[in-house]
This record gives sequence, structure tokens and C-alpha cells, in this order.
Amino acid sequence: MRKLIFCIFLTLSLFAQAHSGKARFHVIIDTDGAADDLRAICMLLSNREVEVLAVITSEGALTPDVSTLKINALLRHFHHEGIPVGTGRSLGIPAPAWRRQSESISWGDTARLCFSRKDAKALIVQTIEEEEEKVIFLCLGTLTNLNDALTAKPQLKERIDRVIWYNSSAKPLKGANYNADPKSATAVLNSGLTVDIVSSNEKMPISIDAQYLHTMEGIEGTYAHRITATHGSNVLKPVVASAHMKAWDDLTVVYLFAPELFNATTVSAGVTAHVLSDAQALEQAKQTIVQVLTGKPDSENRVFFAFPEDVSLYAADVASVAKDIIAKHGHSEWRAGVLANELHGHLGIYAIVGVKMGIRAREYFNIGVDDVVAVSYAGSHPPVSCMNDGLQVSTGATTGHGLLTVAQEQNIRPEATFTFKGKIIRMRLKQEYAQQIRRDVQEGIRQHGDLTEAYWQYIRQLAIRYWQEFDRHEIFDFFSEK
Repeated sequence: MRKLIFCIFLTLSLFAQAHSGKARFHVIIDTDGAADDLRAICMLLSNREVEVLAVITSEGALTPDVSTLKINALLRHFHHEGIPVGTGRSLGIPAPAWRRQSESISWGDTARLCFSRKDAKALIVQTIEEEEEKVIFLCLGTLTNLNDALTAKPQLKERIDRVIWYNSSAKPLKGANYNADPKSATAVLNSGLTVDIVSSNEKMPISIDAQYLHTMEGIEGTYAHRITATHGSNVLKPVVASAHMKAWDDLTVVYLFAPELFNATTVSAGVTAHVLSDAQALEQAKQTIVQVLTGKPDSENRVFFAFPEDVSLYAADVASVAKDIIAKHGHSEWRAGVLANELHGHLGIYAIVGVKMGIRAREYFNIGVDDVVAVSYAGSHPPVSCMNDGLQVSTGATTGHGLLTVAQEQNIRPEATFTFKGKIIRMRLKQEYAQQIRRDVQEGIRQHGDLTEAYWQYIRQLAIRYWQEFDRHEIFDFFSEK
């Protein structure tokens, strides 16, 4: 009974803010590119409770430049290209024994990567100064970049809620993340910031073994699948089989979501060490990893707890393709597509285009609903203006909230801009898809006449087909404006 009560408490505490729809944790991640960092980053990106403001690379398992390449590949894999990445400075220290293995791990396809190199210190300063909420600095490597930023701008301390840092030992201070740059670590620990040092309990480690991968395989979603694919690769398969690999840096994410599982020991003023408390906490930590990667079932809903996907609830022509649409395009696009077309009054082609555009914009920034400001160039006259309904539902940027504006221009087109925290992207339906829609609609008019009942049935079937076949990652031209 005690264990059951604890499980219920943990679940409720993890998702206590189930109805706000906003992130609880505003995080800058600092990584040195190790395999446990990949797991931690996947966990953080997967969960709407976390807003990843930036990812910074530091010297450690990899050089900062190589880590930057891998991080950008990972973000592109998840279609989160809007998250900025900063490259730290080289420390000129000897490479650790595990560097060659770390270099061989694939985080994503690095071919044809296009990104501008940003300085870590400058990006930390900019991100913290521009963020409205206090920032959590979650460090999976050295504290070099944070110390550099604080040295340049000491007043940043007022905007940092706390530092969560993985280091293998807090008392005494030792381990790879400390030893790589003890001077920076000492400076940050003495800075007056609140610092939570998370360490693995060597007596009760979480093994990254075959059972762990089996659990990952059972979690739906691209983030858990990325962990499974990486750790099941030829590079890491022998390490997993040997049970050498443990949860290390990924424990910082467990601590972020479930600090009650850890015993706390004061190290110095403002600095506390945290390790998993006992065997029961160890098991709960494993459950927390699953829960974080699974995410909140109601993160996009305000009336539903989970959006209905039982095909028996839908019209026959929609039910016949529902499972395929969900499998291809995900739950968010399904939800937005259903709601947009109910709002729209019929299954509309450009309403579906707007849904796909809005979901892609949210994906780019890795944000939830009601977070972007949108400007549509689809005008106020059907059929192109129908895109506006899809945009509103998929992004939460509604006219009622004042977050969607329809530009008053003569050049009406399926295009929109999306602004999030000063970053702007412009998306436009590619010409070949716009031409296909026009040809198909004209064929419908030729066959059935304009605005006849047979015509509307034809449009409905076209909309369902486009919903099923059009890939939001392929159908838009994409421009970053800032």
C-alpha cells in the first residue's frame, strides 16, 4: 500500500500543472556530447513541462565543435531547428579515454547540415537576458561556459533560478566534469548561486542494459526511439551488453522532475549534493524516466484529458485512414486536424494546410500551443483563407487571443510568419503543392460543377487524401528571418 501511495504521489507531482499548458522549467542545457547526455537531452526535449531555451557545448567527452555538430544533427532529426546552439571554448586538455567511442555515436544525420556557429558565452548571456522567466542551467559537463558568462555579466545571477550539475562526487569534489575545469567549478560553486550537484549512487546505480532498452522500445514517440536506436547501434551495443553503462548525467533530469527521490546533503552555502535515497527511490527513478519521455497526456487539451482516437467515433471515410494519419503525422496533427475541420464546418483543403503549417512551426521551436504570434497572408476570402482556421487550432494563436493577424495584402497566398521570443520563421506552401491543389480542385469543378453537393463531397475526399499524404516536413518552403 505504501508503495502504491508513493507511485500515485509521484505521478501527481510530476504533472501537477496539468491544465496551464505552459512549461514549468525554462532550461539551458550544457553538454559535452557523451551518450548519457544524449539520453538526458532526449528526455528534456520530449516533455512539454520543459522549455529548452538553448543548448551549449563544452569540452569533455567530445570537443565543443564536434558536440555542436552532433547537437544540430539531433535537433534537425527532431525538427527542432529553432533551438539555438552555442559552442564553448576549447580547454586544451587531454582527451578522455571514451572520446573515440563518443565520436562514433550517431546523434543524427550530419550530411548537409547548415547552421551558423554561435559563441556559448554570448548565447548564454543573450538567452538569460531575454527570457522572462528565471532560468535553470542544467549542466552535463564542465561549468566553464557558465563561469565565462558570469564573469562577463555578474548580474546574470539574478536571473538564474538554480544550477543543476552532474558530477560523480560532491564530497569530496572529484570526477570528470569537475576535473576538466576545477577553476570554473570552484568559481560557480562560490558565486552565491543555488547549485544542486546530482551524483549516481554507486551502491544502487541504474544500469543502461538490455532491460532498459526493452523499456525504451515500449515508449511511443521519436525521443525514446532515438535513445533505442543509438544504444542499439554497433557502437554501444557491446557496452549495453556488458552492463557497464549507468544512468549518470540523465539523473539530472530525474532530479528536475522528482527531487523527492534524492537524499540531500549540504556541501556549502547554497550548494547541495543529491543521490538516490534507497532501493524504492531507485525503482521510482526508473519510472520517472519513462514518465518524462511519455509526457503529459493532456498537454494540448483543456477539455479532454486525452484526445479521442477510437476510430469508431469518426465518420467512415475519416475512420478508414485515422490510424495511418496518426502513425505518419503524430497525435498533435491528428488532434488539430479534427478540431480545425469541426470548427471550419467541412473538411477543407486549406484548413489541413494550415494545420500542417502550424504544427511544423511549433515543432521548429519545440513549443506547445498558445506560444507563438502568427501573421497569415492567406487573406479573408476562401478557399485560401481557410488556412487561417487550421493555423488557429494547431498553434493556439487565435484572433481572440490577439496572437493571429491576417495581413491585408492584395497578394493572397498560403504563407505565414511565426514569432517566438524574438525568433521569426516564414513558411510558404511549395509551388508544386499549390499547383496540385489548384489542378485537383479545377478537375472537381469540371466533373461536378462549382459548389454543388457532389463538388463538396469531392473536396472532402481531397482534404482527407492530403491530410493522409502530405508530409509537413516536405510541403513548405522555410525561411528563418531572425
